[in-house]
Amino acid sequence: EEGELGDDEYSGEDEEDDQDSEGELGGSLPDGRTDRALTGGFRWPHARPTALGPQEQLSELVRESPDNSIIQEKMKILSKHYVLFRRTRQDGSCFYRAFMFSYMEILRQMQDKQAEVTRLMECLDMSKDRFSCLEWNKAYFSIDPEEYFSSVVSELNEVLDVIAAGCTSEWLYQRSLQESFSGRIISLLRLITETEIRTDEFYKQSIPTNLNVLQFCWKAVRSLDAEATTTQMRALTYALGIPLRVEVVDKSSTDRGVLVKRLDFFHESDLEKGPLRLTRSYLSSSTAPIPLKQGSYDADLLSSDGTPMLTLLCRRGHCDILYRK
Repeated sequence: EEGELGDDEYSGEDEEDDQDSEGELGGSLPDGRTDRALTGGFRWPHARPTALGPQEQLSELVRESPDNSIIQEKMKILSKHYVLFRRTRQDGSCFYRAFMFSYMEILRQMQDKQAEVTRLMECLDMSKDRFSCLEWNKAYFSIDPEEYFSSVVSELNEVLDVIAAGCTSEWLYQRSLQESFSGRIISLLRLITETEIRTDEFYKQSIPTNLNVLQFCWKAVRSLDAEATTTQMRALTYALGIPLRVEVVDKSSTDRGVLVKRLDFFHESDLEKGPLRLTRSYLSSSTAPIPLKQGSYDADLLSSDGTPMLTLLCRRGHCDILYRK
């Protein structure tokens, strides 16, 4: 199915380094999809339902697949490690929306929130410098591209400062439901992702041979209804220095039984240099859960066991947010 994650052959219980990122998420590129200019940035194609749902028990997803024993078993496996999930709108931007909202939730719980905001803004400054070095068709912007980039970064910075000063979870949720805010932030995340892909030779290996880098970004990144694959996930994670875990639930099974594919995106060294590693591992019904304890690594973006705090559930190419026990 288009957008469904690839069912790679199981290769053992131990984690392995994976450089062939595009096969993880599979799916063809959207055809005939364009982005359009509008005051303040990009235009959404049409009216949308609620962007973020409330937290729900993960067991609810077991009941939603009564006719698929493999999906049910994988959800039961995840239920040993996660207790809650949050649905996101199925509009092609689910990854970017889930990524940013989950990050802001994690930021709200950090001990040194302001230090993390400062770190992220430094990453955004570096991305802006690279963005400014690229050519952009001004037809996609209602204002100067650099001015647009800077204005949305400032808007995001204001919200992050409120979180750092102390805000309630309800304030953050309601702010993220505001379409004007979420739409501009998602367009910014897509621009950051495209900038990373266009300015780093590493990503060329993940681009289909029938497309050049700019064509790939036009179809698979810039368009607001283009779903993210591991190439986009890797690029955004690297650009912002935010580790990411993705739990993959699909219909595949192996000769070793039902397994949940787990993808971890993180830096091998520090945030300024070194390759971004994509590590694949698998969860089985016998995999013991690790109690969640936030550590001091990467300003609490990693837990005490060195794994990403930001965790998404990916089903048929769609991303929701997971909450660990």
